[in-house]
Amino acid sequence: MTSRNSPAEPKAPMSFDADVEREQLHRQILSSVSHDLKTPMASIIGSLEIFQRMYDRLSIEQQKNLVGVALQEAYRLDNFLTNILDMAKLENGLVKPRRESVIVHALLVDCVTRLGNRLKGSTVQIDPSAEALTISTDSTLLTRAVCLVLDNAVKYGGIPSTINITYGKAESGQGVIRIADNGVGIPDDHLTTVFEKYTRFARGDQQNAGTGLGLAICREIMRLLGGTVKAENGAQGGAVFSLYFPL
Repeated sequence: MTSRNSPAEPKAPMSFDADVEREQLHRQILSSVSHDLKTPMASIIGSLEIFQRMYDRLSIEQQKNLVGVALQEAYRLDNFLTNILDMAKLENGLVKPRRESVIVHALLVDCVTRLGNRLKGSTVQIDPSAEALTISTDSTLLTRAVCLVLDNAVKYGGIPSTINITYGKAESGQGVIRIADNGVGIPDDHLTTVFEKYTRFARGDQQNAGTGLGLAICREIMRLLGGTVKAENGAQGGAVFSLYFPL
């Protein structure tokens, strides 16, 4: 132990590898935020500028299309900002679950209803043969987690996307909701990293889809609820996300 007048021991310098890793993460975050803020804003501004300048020369259908594009991109921007705020709240311990009795089937139907526009053109099937299952959990948080996985299934599923939802009791004794899509699946070496912040994968030859926050938020929510979420590839192709929760 050093005396009060003794010089403080110098702190060990941060390793070069830690500096590089932190810098890479910083650049990754900036790149994601920049892309996901600027891209929808550019579309919104561009659509509204055309609408304003050429209003008298546009047909009713063209006007509707321009407004539709602007509105869709506004929803996209709102979703991105919501994810950033949700992630900040979860990381700072500002979200506290409030448990209540929840009927799982009713919650899943509500999730599909909430994502009506997002799921337009997709086929969503909730297993009709599943047994009735009632649990004690925070319905708002679990709904958010399920919606985030459904949104991911639309982004990375086939065109058009087909989503199958099953639920029940897992062999572990926990409850489970499984959401399977008809996409190309997830590379085996990314089955765990897919839940890390700002991780996203290219969809074929198209641009990256999503903000890279949705599945990270889902994982944090499931931890709060005393459960977990797991990703795997289905036997017939596509990705399968399993949300486990206590009964």
